[in-house]
Amino acid sequence: MALPALISGGSKAVADLEALAEQAADFAAAAIAENTRLAYRKAFRTFTTWCGETGFDPLPAVPATVGLYLTHLATAGRTVSTMEQALAALAFVHRQAGEGFDTKHPAIANTFAGIKRTIGTAKMGKAPLVADDIRAMLATVPSSTVAGLRDRALILLGFASALRRSELMGLDLGRIGTGTGYIELTSQGILVHLMRSKTDQEGQGQMVGVARGRNMATCPVRAVQAWMQASAASAGAPLFRSVNRHGRAGAGRLSDRAAVDMLKRVAAAAAIDPERVAGHSLRSGHATTAAQAGAAEDTIQRQLRHKKADTTRGYIRRATVFDGSSSAALGL
Repeated sequence: MALPALISGGSKAVADLEALAEQAADFAAAAIAENTRLAYRKAFRTFTTWCGETGFDPLPAVPATVGLYLTHLATAGRTVSTMEQALAALAFVHRQAGEGFDTKHPAIANTFAGIKRTIGTAKMGKAPLVADDIRAMLATVPSSTVAGLRDRALILLGFASALRRSELMGLDLGRIGTGTGYIELTSQGILVHLMRSKTDQEGQGQMVGVARGRNMATCPVRAVQAWMQASAASAGAPLFRSVNRHGRAGAGRLSDRAAVDMLKRVAAAAAIDPERVAGHSLRSGHATTAAQAGAAEDTIQRQLRHKKADTTRGYIRRATVFDGSSSAALGL
């Protein structure tokens, strides 16, 4: 960060100001979530590569360049969501560099509007893993191995809590850990404390309750307890950790990628198309299953911690599409 000119104060004042500048830079970097920052970095790197191949300047990028880049993405078969993320990344990088970036400029806005009208904006979502899918998947996961107990706990807690993947993988055993949240076992079930999340970037804290299951084989609380016991978990350790080929749980946190790979592998074993499965499938599956079981929309919204009801409706639309359909009154 560039330092403002000092009127007086000497070398100590300069040193103090430099320290403040470093702290200000750290605060600025924390303005967006780490996953968002990584996504923006990747999107901007892709843009700069294209600029290098075509001879355009990436920073500052003039509107005509951005319009051509959007056209390139569209003709390459990229989705509207990918283009929206590219625009967000470009805007962020330009702001950080003190450069202007006007997404309403005709060269950008009109081009993007034309692309959306031409290729459509519908998102091809991943398939939700509903309760029947979860049972089928668990039938393929052994409860006699440490890795199997971990995978069962991860699937059941992820499904029952409806946590986002990053939230689930950031959980610790107790508050003294280094993750983004922790679990607390109570007589009613598991109380998940989230110290920071996608919808709580300022760290006000959120709590999510996971009730005990009716069936021993699919109870998320029993599954987590079995994994904790088998892995000799200690206070402050990551809840979900890697397991080596000798069946011993390591100290390191299981990565998001490893968790998704496990879900895909278990889904394939249960004859579920792994290409339609992602970490988000547990969360969307919770919403879909709850809606099919008659849970109220506001109850599902509270569990998913959506700020807007429209976001929740997007999750449960498929589950409720036949509710009140006038086609049932046609007498066919």
